[in-house]
Amino acid sequence: MSGQISESKINEIRERTDIVELISQYVSLKHSGANHTGLCPFHSEKTPSFSVNSARQFFHCFGCGVGGDVFSFLMKTEGLVFPDAVRLLAERAGVELEEHIPTPEEEQRERQRERLYRVNEVAAAYFHQLLMEHPSGEPARQYMKLRGYGRKASGEYQIGYALDSWDGLRTHLEDQGLAADDARILGLLRPGKQDRGDYDLFRGRLIFPVYDLSGRIVAFAGRVLDDSKPKYINSPESPVYHKGRILFGLYQARQAMRQCGEVLLVEGYFDQLALYRAGFPQVVATCGTALTSDHAQLLKRYVQRVVLLFDQDAAGKKATFKAMTVLQEEGIPAAVIELPKGEDPDSFIQMAGKDAFRARLEKARSAMDLFMEDVLTEAGNGIEQKVRAAEQIVEQISKLSSELEQDLYLKELAQRSGIDLEQLKQVNRRIVGRVQQHKNTFSAPPVESYPLPEPPLPEERHEQHLQPAKESGSMPDWSRSEETLLCLLLQNHVSHKKILMAGGLALFNHQEARDVAEILLEKSTDSGLDLATLADELAPDKVRLLTALSLLDKGQFDEGVDEVFSGCLEGLQRELKKRQRQESIDKLRKLEQGGDTGTMKDANNLLKQFKNLK
Repeated sequence: MSGQISESKINEIRERTDIVELISQYVSLKHSGANHTGLCPFHSEKTPSFSVNSARQFFHCFGCGVGGDVFSFLMKTEGLVFPDAVRLLAERAGVELEEHIPTPEEEQRERQRERLYRVNEVAAAYFHQLLMEHPSGEPARQYMKLRGYGRKASGEYQIGYALDSWDGLRTHLEDQGLAADDARILGLLRPGKQDRGDYDLFRGRLIFPVYDLSGRIVAFAGRVLDDSKPKYINSPESPVYHKGRILFGLYQARQAMRQCGEVLLVEGYFDQLALYRAGFPQVVATCGTALTSDHAQLLKRYVQRVVLLFDQDAAGKKATFKAMTVLQEEGIPAAVIELPKGEDPDSFIQMAGKDAFRARLEKARSAMDLFMEDVLTEAGNGIEQKVRAAEQIVEQISKLSSELEQDLYLKELAQRSGIDLEQLKQVNRRIVGRVQQHKNTFSAPPVESYPLPEPPLPEERHEQHLQPAKESGSMPDWSRSEETLLCLLLQNHVSHKKILMAGGLALFNHQEARDVAEILLEKSTDSGLDLATLADELAPDKVRLLTALSLLDKGQFDEGVDEVFSGCLEGLQRELKKRQRQESIDKLRKLEQGGDTGTMKDANNLLKQFKNLK
C-alpha cells in the first residue's frame, strides 16, 4: 500500500454502507426484532445463528463467534486485506479516496484520537455498570423508573450513572491503565486545587453517552437526579467532539429519518428518549447548543423536512426561529409542533399519549407562518411598529431558497399587514440583491473549491442494486411509501379489506402504482398472486413490475406490519399534500401571468388552500 487511508474517510465509507444491504448480497436475511438473522456464511448450520444489527452496523454469529463491521465481513467473504476492502466499499459508496503518506504529526494525532475513543469507551462501560448493577446506582435506577424507563432503554442507549464521589472514574481509569492526560483532554477529569489531584467532572449524575455517526462515543451529558442547578453538564469540545457537528440520537435515528423523510428536532435528552420510545424513532436532540449550519447540512443528507419541537416560552420561540433561519439558509423546509404551555414532549406523551402527539405532528405548522404571526401580533396596530415588523418578516422571507415560496409568503404578508404587495416585493428584491452582491464581493470561493455532488445515500444504492435496469422494466418513479404498500399487499401482509377501508386506489398518487394496486386487488387470492398464471393475461410491462416487486426483501415486514402500514399511510398523505401545494403554486403562477385583476378572488382562495396544506 502506497499510502494510508485517513480515519475520516474510513468512517465516511462505513457510514455510507448499509450493512444489511451488503450482507443481503451473500446471505438471505430475515427481519427479527431489532436485528436481521440468517444462516452463517462462515460455518455450516441448519438453524440461523447469524445476526446483523442495522442500528449498530455490526454482525455476529452466535455459533462460530465471528463478528465485525462491513469491512471485516467483506474481508472474510472475499478474502481481501483491509485496504482492498476499503477501496471496494468506497467505490460502491461513491466515496473518493485520497491516499497519502501521513506526516509524523498526522500519525501522532491519529494515535491520540484512538486513545481518546478508548477512554470514552471504558468510561461509558463503567458508568453503565454502575447504573445497572452497583448498589450506589439505586437512586438513579429509581429515577429512571419514575420517568418510565427500564433496563431496556438504558441498555439501548448505554445510559449510565456517575457516583457522587470525588474520583470514582479517575480510579477506574487508572486501574485500566489509561492515561490521565487523555481523560483531561476529554474533560472527564479536572485538575484539583492545592495538590488534591484530579477529580471527576461527572458526579452524582445520570450519564448519557453521545455517539458519532460511526457509533463511537465522543462525549457525555450528565443530568442531576433532583432540581439542583445546573440541570445538565456536558463534555467540553475535544479532538473527537465538536458539539456544533453532533446531534444526540442521530446514530440511532438515521435509518428511520431516511425512511420517513423528516426529523423531529428537540432540545432535551429525555425528550429524544420519550419520542423514540413512543414510536417516533426519527428524533434527534441538540447537545446543549443552538442548531448550527453544520447540523443543518448533516440533516439535509437524511431528510426533506425538519420539524422543530422546542419549549413554548419566549426562549423556546427564539430558539425555534433561529433554527428556522439556519435551516432556510440550507434550503430545508421547517415546521413547528405546538404543545400546551408548560408541556414538553416527554410530559405531553405521558399525559396525553402517543396518538395525541401524532395528531399534533400531523398538524405541524410552517415555521415561517408561525414567525409571521408572532412578529405581527407583537407589533400591534401602530403604523411604525407594523412597518418595522413587515420589514423584519420580509428579511426572513428573503432567506427562503424558493422564489415561488417567497412570492406566496409575500402575498400572505400583504393580506395580514394591509401593506401593498408591490411595495413588499420591492423590499424583498432589494434585500435579495444586497445579499447577492455581498456574496459575489466577499464570499465567492474559487471554482475548484465548490463542493461536488454527494454520493448516493444507502437507500439509493440499495435501489440501484436491487431493481432491474430501466430498459428491463424497473420500478417507476413512484414513491417509497407506494412501493412499500404494494409490497405489503403483494406479500399478503395487509388484507385487501384493510387497503380498501383506508382508501383503496385513491391512496396511490402515481398512475403506475394505481395500475399495479388494481391488479393486486383484483387478481390476488388468499394464497397470494400467481405470476406464472397471469403472465399470459397481463401486459408484459405489468408482469415485469410485479416480478420486480416480488424480488424485494420478503422478510422485511415479518414484524411491525401495523407500524409499517401506518407509516405508509402517513407518507402518502404527506405526498398528496405536497402535490396539492405544487398544483396551487402552478395555478397561482398562471393567474399572475394572465394579469387579470378579476381573478383576485381565485388567487385568495388558492392562497388559503396553500396555507391549509402546510
